[in-house]
Amino acid sequence: MEISVIVGQMMGLVAVILGFVSFQMRTQKQLLVVQTATTIAFCIHYYLIGATSGLMLNLLGIARNLAYYHKDKPLFSGKKCPVFFTIVMGVVGLISWQDYYSVFVVLGLVINTYCLSFANPQHIRCSILISSPLVLIYDAFVLSVGGVIYESVVIVSSIIGMIRYRRAKGESK
Repeated sequence: MEISVIVGQMMGLVAVILGFVSFQMRTQKQLLVVQTATTIAFCIHYYLIGATSGLMLNLLGIARNLAYYHKDKPLFSGKKCPVFFTIVMGVVGLISWQDYYSVFVVLGLVINTYCLSFANPQHIRCSILISSPLVLIYDAFVLSVGGVIYESVVIVSSIIGMIRYRRAKGESK
């Protein structure tokens, strides 16, 4: 195995750790900051393992996170920003197309980009159950160990969050 692939897989594990840290953030802005660091680590990871589609879409994900961080400013408020990034994700996904398996990461990140704009955390969790399995399939094809671990944990975490929310909602009635 080439040294760049080994270093790339290690960067994927760094991204996983940063992703776990992001789950502990209390505000959406804190979450976006740590998620941006996670995305940067995944960019390096995808670059080093030769996963072009993942790299390009995650680079765009950095810009998306920065825009969502500033959603209180007029330029980034409303639905125009999520729609813009959703369309650009689709276009960048087509431009960076590697093989048939690229469709999974493109669809997953297009769905994720739009759904991150939802104000309701429960809707975001539901969308993750669609977007994360798609990205996980891509990660399996490109042999992204960190990506497979990360998406698996995100899926399980979302399911747990949905169950806890439903139980809490049921108990409050």
